[in-house]
Formats: sequence, structure tokens, C-alpha cells
Amino acid sequence: MALTDDRNPMYAESDPGPSDPGPRGGEYDRQPPQDIAAEQSVLGGMLLSKDAVADVIEALGPDDFYRPAHQAIYDVILDLYGRGEPADPITVSAELERRGELGRVGGAPYLHTLIATVPTAANAGYYAEIVSEKAVLRRLVEAGTRIVQYGYGAAAADGANIDEVVDRAQAAIYDVTERRTSEDYVALEELLQPTMDEIDAIASRGGQSQGIPTGFADFDDLTNGLHPGQMIIVAARPGVGKALALDTPLATPDGWTTMGEVQPGDRLIGANGRPTTVVAATEVMKGRPCYEVEFSDGTVLLADAEHQWVTDTRSSRRSSGRSAPAVRTTEELAATLRCRTADGRANHSIATTAPLQLPERELPLHPYALGAWLGDGHSASARFTTADPEIICYLEGEAGLLVERHAELSYTLRLVPPDPVEYRRCEVCGEPFLPQTSQVRTCGRSCGGKVRFQSPPVPAPTCPDCGRPSSGMRLCHACRNEHGSVQAILRTLGVLGNKHIPVEYLRASVEQRRALLAGLLDTDGTVTHSGAVQFAVTSKVLAEQTRELIVSLGYRCAFTTKRVKGRSEETSTAYILGFTTQDRVFWLQRKHLEQKERLTNVRVRPHLRYVVDVRPVASVPVRCVEVDAPDHLYLAGRSMVPTHNSTLGLDFARSASIKHGLTSVIFSLEMSRTEIVMRMLSAEARIRLADMRGGKMSDDDWTRLARRMSEVSEAPLFVDDSPNMTMMEIRAKARRLKQRNDLKLVVLDYLQLMTSGKRVESRQQEVSEFSRQMKLLAKEIEVPVIAISQLNRGPEQRTDKRPMLSDLRESGSLEQDADLVILVNRPDAWERDDPRAGEADLIIAKHRAGPTATITVAHQLHYSRFVDLSHD
Repeated sequence: MALTDDRNPMYAESDPGPSDPGPRGGEYDRQPPQDIAAEQSVLGGMLLSKDAVADVIEALGPDDFYRPAHQAIYDVILDLYGRGEPADPITVSAELERRGELGRVGGAPYLHTLIATVPTAANAGYYAEIVSEKAVLRRLVEAGTRIVQYGYGAAAADGANIDEVVDRAQAAIYDVTERRTSEDYVALEELLQPTMDEIDAIASRGGQSQGIPTGFADFDDLTNGLHPGQMIIVAARPGVGKALALDTPLATPDGWTTMGEVQPGDRLIGANGRPTTVVAATEVMKGRPCYEVEFSDGTVLLADAEHQWVTDTRSSRRSSGRSAPAVRTTEELAATLRCRTADGRANHSIATTAPLQLPERELPLHPYALGAWLGDGHSASARFTTADPEIICYLEGEAGLLVERHAELSYTLRLVPPDPVEYRRCEVCGEPFLPQTSQVRTCGRSCGGKVRFQSPPVPAPTCPDCGRPSSGMRLCHACRNEHGSVQAILRTLGVLGNKHIPVEYLRASVEQRRALLAGLLDTDGTVTHSGAVQFAVTSKVLAEQTRELIVSLGYRCAFTTKRVKGRSEETSTAYILGFTTQDRVFWLQRKHLEQKERLTNVRVRPHLRYVVDVRPVASVPVRCVEVDAPDHLYLAGRSMVPTHNSTLGLDFARSASIKHGLTSVIFSLEMSRTEIVMRMLSAEARIRLADMRGGKMSDDDWTRLARRMSEVSEAPLFVDDSPNMTMMEIRAKARRLKQRNDLKLVVLDYLQLMTSGKRVESRQQEVSEFSRQMKLLAKEIEVPVIAISQLNRGPEQRTDKRPMLSDLRESGSLEQDADLVILVNRPDAWERDDPRAGEADLIIAKHRAGPTATITVAHQLHYSRFVDLSHD
């Protein structure tokens, strides 16, 4: 591995650049810093002595070795040591061979060479220091090379952000200095005096909290605050009070389910059009205030007052900066439904879903052919009517069918026949003949009688598709009835006499669904004077499924009805679908050109659906689910409305940073940074969150907000809402904050949304690893780490609904690793008329350094906060 100058190629090789004397001879041909002998001695010592492994593991990581072979050997030794197995040349060789890496490292003889190289295993720790120093120097060289690239790249790019370049350079150097350190052991007599000093300091303060104060007096009295190195779990049931009616349809990659049927582990579809997994689901909740939310496309969803929606308001849509959509509850939508304008127009809008990104399916009939037949086909046969020869061309060219004229403007769809049977030569006489089955080898009976003396008998003829008995040239009876003709395929799909779109076509790929829509529109679609695409049909089922098809492609679809003259009451209502797009949705050229011409100078508006009414209704049973999508959105209702799925951790951070000036950071994988700050301002200024979001703040509210703004703005509180953060990234950011800002508290909201980015055997194993890493983080940077977690459905199954320590979700490691476990219980979350309404229990279910207890506080969720009952 040679080190070369890979600066941006701004200058020719003969031109070293301004004020640069050029490379000295051989400067860029030097190898990076390394010491192969020291690396061999380290590995040799580890193979000889288990004590050497313990010494080396504190100083080195696999990447500290220069040679890849040494990295592989070191990784195997660590793996064996971690499992409590011996690490000697025999076991290491066997493990390398199992991994398929033995040959790459030089074979078993090289392991014995390592042992022969080491002077003594007792000095392995000193050899490790040499290897570590060389690794740091290599990283410094690499960082310097990157900084050179940043500098030349910024000089070449006009308008480059210099501050950003400097920050990246600082980060590169910080990555070099960010080395893991391990504390050595300390004798007991050396620990006695610091411990006595701490006891004396506590006594001198009158027993007041030495740790990070939480703001809850009884809690601080019991725990003496939150202490460095502690891992604290705050857990509650997910989604309490954010729910939809049980019969609400939810889109899945294979069709539909309902809110009442979905379970954790099931797959739904997110607002980005991609499948997402349900990670949690509440039990059925009753007695909650409910509303019907009606949208401009006719969709009506029934949700409780606290269900969350991601909406834009008229002011945010009209603003030049176009602020991001915000999460609002059903109650907030009802309070700010209409704008304060003369026409009282709708205020809130929700974006349509992105096109569903689903894999391509093996479909029995080309989707364009099915769409054309559904649009203008005969319900009882594989015939259809058309006056456009271009449609016939698409059916034959794209769909691969044979279109035969049945009558004027009427055509029959057939499958292309298989290749004709070819003549064979008789194996006895050599004469050519036309076989009747695939196994016939002779031309007649006389030759057939003789062939048995020349070759072994052949098996009975079978169906070329399924292998069941047949003539061998044709499909068997079952295959003919299933897919031997277009009519057989339509019968198998269940659409003969019952026109509808099979679910496998509605959940096919984007290209397949576009072909299906094109077949429907080419035969039965029109273009209005305004350029909108319109599709009308008298079958309600087909109309609803066509709307689902249109919505699944990312379009907003209007749905209206009209009375027409039909043969029966069922066919006397026309269902009219309409949508506007500049995409090509017609394959038929004349309709496409007509749409394109009428859309000239017409601005197609964003695909939004507006909330036109929110009306209270009688309470119904409701339920909530939670998905692992980065935006926490999933699709609800047949028109696929994106809908949304943590307050105590915020209170701890507020107490630390705003009230006591201690640096804290919130890593939020659920709420955006704007939402967190809004909740914090609501809690500090005592302004209703609904009024703040709905623009209904009074003059007194503005005064209180202005009074608190200066104190809040000076608080050393950091918020990171980066999506899909891994534990590795969180640890790196926390270490940086500790180094630069003397970090005192870390809040992680919340654990169940974290992913490792690696393939793991189970979610429990992944959460166990998160738990271990959080505990190591707390010990490493010496700050309390608060992790917001979820409880399983155990509390709902008990009469008193009171959570227990065993209810922690997904892993017993959380209970094992945590120093403090706080379970949050709100009695009025289950019974609105509970005599303890407004109270919440902080159940300290585990306290490694003291007794357990239950602390009662007041919840003021309209202010997004919990407060001490004795100190408001």
C-alpha cells in the first residue's frame, strides 16, 4: 500500500501548483507508518498467554494492525477470548478455517511463525503500544490527506462554505484523537479518601442532591439525583391516546388489513410508499372522545382526539420559505379547521402518498390486457370492443396476445399458440413422420413393435407445465382450465362475471400498475376540457379499486357519483373518478396528445388533500399501532391517507439545562427538533400546545413566552433529530459534546426506533446490544444516560393496568443493565372518570443504589409536561 497524492487534478503533473516547490524525490512513494515486527510480537504473545490478551485488548482494535492478515487473526483471538475459549495456534487455525480465511493469512504455519517471533509474551502490552502509536500516525496521515483534499476542493469550487470546510477538517483531526481508553485498577486505600470527601460534601450541603436534579423533589430525595455512569430507563405504553377506529383499513404489501386485526411484526405501507414493520400495538381503548375527519376527496376516517396527523396550514403553504409539515392532533385540527378569511377556506392539508414501491410480480395476464378487458370487455368471455387499432397493436406487441376479429368492432383475445410440432425420423426405418405425443419415436405399429428390441421403453407422456399425465404435446385438463387460454386465465382470476381488479395487480410494481391503468384509460377513460383525466364506470367495486390503483401511483383522486339510465338500480349510478397529472397515463396516442394539449399553460397543483370537516361523534373502540418508518407514518383508509403514529425525558432535560445550567442533549428518533422546542416552550411558558400550534395564542401568552425566551435561549441544551441514528453515531456525538461542552446528561428518545444497520438473529439480541452500549457510554463519558423505552401489552391485561418491571419490551437486558427503571402510569389514560385524573405515578421499579418507591406527580399534557405535586 503506497501513499500517493490524490489532490484534485487541478494542475498537470509538470505544474506543482502555486507556491508549491513540488514533491521531493520519493516523497509520495513512502509506506505509511507501521511496525510489522511489533504486530507479529503482539499476536505471538496473545497466542502464548491469556494474560497477554487481557493486556492488549485495552490498547488495540482490529483496525490498528497494518496487515489485513493480522487484523483477521486478532479478530479471531478476540472472538475466542470473548467466548471463554482458549486462543492458541490450533483453535485459532480451526476458527480461521471455519471462516474461510486461513489461506488468506498464510496458513497454519504462519501462526507458529508468530509464536517463534515473539521474544516474550510478558511484553505484549509494550508491543501493543508500539502498534497503537503507528496506527495513530497512519490515521494522522490519512486525516492530513483528506484535509488537503478539502482545501484544494474548496479552492476549486466557487462559493464554497469555508466554515464547513474548517469544520470537516476539525472533525478529521478529532477522529484521530478519539481513542478508547481504559481505566486501570486502583487499590482500595487510594479510593477511601475521595469517597470520604464526597460523603463530607453531601453532609455539608444538608443532604441535597449531588447528582443531576430532575425537578421532582420526592424523586431527588429518593435517588439523590441522576449520577454519572448511570443508565436510566423511562418506560410507558406506546401511543396511549393516539388511535383510530378498529375498522379503519390499513394498506399492506399484500392487500389490506384493519386496525383491529394488525399485530406487531405485520407489514404495513409507509407514506414513502415502502413497506414498514409494525413494532408496537396498543390494546383496544374505550371511552375516548372521537371525531370523524373528512377530507376533500371524500375520505372519512374516525380517530380519537389525540390521534396525530402531519399537516400543512395555509400560512405554511403560502410562505416563501415553505416550512416543513407539523404533527397536529385531531383536536387541534378541529380548533383550526378553517382560515380566518371571508370564504373560510380549508386550513389543513395532507400530502398524498408516494407511489407504492413494491416488487414486480409474475402475473398470469399482462396488466395492460387485463385493464383493456375490464374497461371494454365482455363480462362472460375473453372478447372486448374497440374502434382503435392502436389498442390492438399494444395487445399484440406489449401484452403478447393474439387478437382475432369476432365481429365488427368486436375482438377475441387468445394466447399465442405454441410452436408447431416438427417432423421426426423413425428410429427403426428412418422415414419422417408427425408424432402425436412427445414420447413417440416410430412411424407405425410394425416399427413400434421392433423398437422395443433396439431401445428401452419410454415413460408415459406428461403435461409440459405440471408433469401430470397428458398427451405430452398439449396441456393436461387441469392446466387447460387454469391457464390454457385467456378465458381460462380470466376465470382463474375470478373476474368473469364479476369485473374487479385482483389484489395481486393492485400490489404489483409501479410499471405493472401503470400498464394496468393505461389499459383501463385507453378503453374507458376521457380527458376533460381542463385537462383532467376522467374514468367512469357503473360498478362500485371496480370504481373503488380503480381509485386505489390511481392513489397507489401517487395521484390525488376525486370520487363523485351521478345518476344515469341503467338496466337495474345497481347500474343506474355512475361512479366518476378524476385526477390531474402531466405524467403520461394514456398509451393511446390520440388521448395522450389531447391531454397534453389541454394541459398547456395549466399549472398542476401539488397533490394535496384538504381537511374539510372534523366533527365529534359518539365514542367507539379505538387502537393505535407504531411502525419503524423514519417519519413514523403509515397509510390509513382506502384512499391511503398518511397518518402519524415522550414527555418525561423532556422534563429531565429541562430541569438540567434550563433550571440548573447543565449541558444536556436529546437524541430524538421520534419528534423533529422544531416539535421538541415547541413542547419545551409550552412547558416553560405554560402555554397550551394546541394554542401554540394553532396560532391562537393570546396577548398574555405572548408576554409569558417573551419573558421565558431569554432564559430558554441561554440553556446549554442540544437537540439532534437525525433519522436512522445508530448507537455508534450517538456514542460519537456524545463523546464530542463531552469534550467540547462538558456534557452532563444524555436523553435518547426512544429505544425501539433504533437500528444497528447490521443483520442480527433477532430484535431481542439487537436491543440487548443497544442496552450494553448505552451502559458503556454512561461509564465512558461519566454522565447519566436516560433511554425512553416502551412497555409490552402486559399492563392492559391486568385489572389495575399498573406496569411492572417484567413489562419492558423486547429484552431482559434492559432490566439487567439499567441502574434505575422508571415506569410511567396514568390512571386516567384508561378510565377518563378515574378519581386520580390529572395524576401520574413514577414507579421506580429498580434502583440499584437505593430503595424502590412510587412517586406521584401531576401531568399537564396540555403544557407537554409533568410537574411536582408539591412544587408547581
